[in-house]
Amino acid sequence: MEMMQAEGFRLTRDGPLAELTLSRAGALNTLQDAFWGELSAALDLVDGEPAIRALVLRAEGAHFCAGMDLDFFEAVRAQAEAEPGRYREWLRRKIQYLQKPIDQLERLRVPVIAATQGACIGAGLDLLCGTDLRLCAADAFYSIHEVNIGITADMGVLQRLPALISPAVVDELALTGRRMPAEEARAVGFVCRVVEDAAALDEAARAMAARVAALSPLAVSGTKVALRRNRARSVAEGLDFMTAWNAAMFVTDDIPRAIAAQRDRQAVAFDDLLP
Repeated sequence: MEMMQAEGFRLTRDGPLAELTLSRAGALNTLQDAFWGELSAALDLVDGEPAIRALVLRAEGAHFCAGMDLDFFEAVRAQAEAEPGRYREWLRRKIQYLQKPIDQLERLRVPVIAATQGACIGAGLDLLCGTDLRLCAADAFYSIHEVNIGITADMGVLQRLPALISPAVVDELALTGRRMPAEEARAVGFVCRVVEDAAALDEAARAMAARVAALSPLAVSGTKVALRRNRARSVAEGLDFMTAWNAAMFVTDDIPRAIAAQRDRQAVAFDDLLP
């Protein structure tokens, strides 16, 4: 049964199981501005339906998510022509708008099971860090990609990932922007299972969701709250800091230069910091 159809995803339900499927496969499931508000509304629907016992987050196509649509960054930069103080206040609220549905994923009463194949980078990885259980296909890889386009990640990966895997690994991923392949993701504990391909991935995710759905919903909800409670404060404080940081720093010329280099597959030489 379809619960919601949005431009970038659809939300369906089959008995106690809900499924949120990213549906812009032709655009590598990149995430547009409207996606975040629609995702927030979809998660409210799930949280408001007590008969739903688990949510599967998946994607159509060869890649789970290639991050934010690059047009989003250009649109945000275009607002910089406004008065500087007002632009930064607007930008602070925009960042909070992006952060909100990931917070909702983390606080959802039911467990969220993420199934990823191919690329999961940038904002796609932020989404995954708000989920409870993660499975992937053998071709999956993960990247804190923001540093590659001149941005400091501000949607939660720098706050949540160190609670999921070794901080030393997070430091390397965040500072280099390199890819972490599926087997490494399993070895460091980010994913709990690697399967052969996308078909096996969907089957495994749905089977896991069905197992969760068969348990006491009260016990499952309480377990999720207990598991998340200890890190909630540090994540909130970290997100608040990053909101202020990027509201101030997003005016840099490094971002359009880095995005242009990504599109043209060219290197770029950035200016040094001031002494």
